[in-house]
Amino acid sequence: MEDNVLLQINNISVVYSDVIQVLKGVSLTVENKHIVSLLGSNGAGKTTTLKAISGLLKPENGRVTDGDIVFNKKSIQNSAPEYITRRGIIQVLEGRQPFKYLTVEENLRVGTATRWGKPYKKDLELIYSYFPALKERRKVLAGYCSG
Repeated sequence: MEDNVLLQINNISVVYSDVIQVLKGVSLTVENKHIVSLLGSNGAGKTTTLKAISGLLKPENGRVTDGDIVFNKKSIQNSAPEYITRRGIIQVLEGRQPFKYLTVEENLRVGTATRWGKPYKKDLELIYSYFPALKERRKVLAGYCSG
């Protein structure tokens, strides 16, 4: 794996209930300091791919049968979700709404709650560098924001 690669999905296949094959031979590379969106039609396997990365297949009787998932040069395949989260992989799923009675910044801090006591201020500054409009509106209730 190259030094600039953060996440590498290598030819994974996923089945549910040992019967339904949902993914076959999916590969994906995410480089450091890049933002990636996973797009596709309904039933294309987007959610299953994210669940495989996050270790969330087991509760739904799913499993990765082939391939490997590597994060920061270490395999995370078959790792517990809490281990994967502590390593720094967090999902932001379309359709999930912010807490409308919390400020924009409070909503962002909720997202850093899994940092297990690590300072979140650097995380916020990084987020604000990507999305300056959030910094401008950080004290506004999220319910008053759109877009």
